[in-house]
Amino acid sequence: MRNDSPWSYDPWGTTEPAETADAAEATPEEEARGSLLHGLGERFRRLPRPRLPERTEPKKTTSGKKRGVTAVVLGAALLSSGATAGATYGLVSQVSQPAASPQATASAVQPSVVSLNITSPQGKSTGSGVVVDEGGRILTNHHVVEKAGGGPVTVTFNDGKKAQARVVEQDPGRDLAVVQAEGVRDLQPAKLAYGSELEVGQQVIAVGSPLGLPGTVTSGIVSAMHRSVPTGKGAGLGDAIQTDAAINPGNSGGPLVNMDGEVIGINTAVASGKNGSEAAGLGFTVPIDQARPLVDGPVR
Repeated sequence: MRNDSPWSYDPWGTTEPAETADAAEATPEEEARGSLLHGLGERFRRLPRPRLPERTEPKKTTSGKKRGVTAVVLGAALLSSGATAGATYGLVSQVSQPAASPQATASAVQPSVVSLNITSPQGKSTGSGVVVDEGGRILTNHHVVEKAGGGPVTVTFNDGKKAQARVVEQDPGRDLAVVQAEGVRDLQPAKLAYGSELEVGQQVIAVGSPLGLPGTVTSGIVSAMHRSVPTGKGAGLGDAIQTDAAINPGNSGGPLVNMDGEVIGINTAVASGKNGSEAAGLGFTVPIDQARPLVDGPVR
């Protein structure tokens, strides 16, 4: 039986379909149909032929070349794994060592913060200080202890114990001083952030005894750096840290602390308006680097 379908052969082939034995006995209708099919075949042959990829046998490689290919693939895998591992390790590091919360920071710092009580002819006053060595050296503001006039200063520690102290170092220009508590030992000194690079916006806490309330913690950020702050009578602070952590009378001499629990400065002053009222959220701190000569000085 003849197969007259135009799709019965490969139109992209180079040979005609084989003629059958009864082709010579074709009727006029069959001849006409064959002529039509032949015309279609011619048209198909004139169409552009697609370029098919040549079939090539895979080349045989030596064992050395196989090792080379494996090394490249392994290297890519290692690079991918290294990039992923690097990101993973970074995330793990950040998760395992998160920035401490204000609660954790305050808990770590409070044992090193003290209240200072001064009795003078002008009356009683209260300030704050921070323990800088186990033997009882305490860093504070000069204006906190100057009213003592060389008289005794009473130190109240975080655990409620008290001791008498004397002024051993003073730097009125930077409004800093060091007092030495008597008869104490094994105190917990604070960590001092010498040479730390502060950034505006980083979180900080202030610890002290505002209005005579010991162990008070307030939080905020570093609002600005390198402030020049006049404090009256021709005096002033140079290169001060500005913070919006709440600072009130009695906070003077207490520490401003970063989230690593390191003292970055000594809280000293607050801004005041023309009528003498204190401006909210405008506190100023002496950078801890300015206190280094006093802190590292000899015990007297």
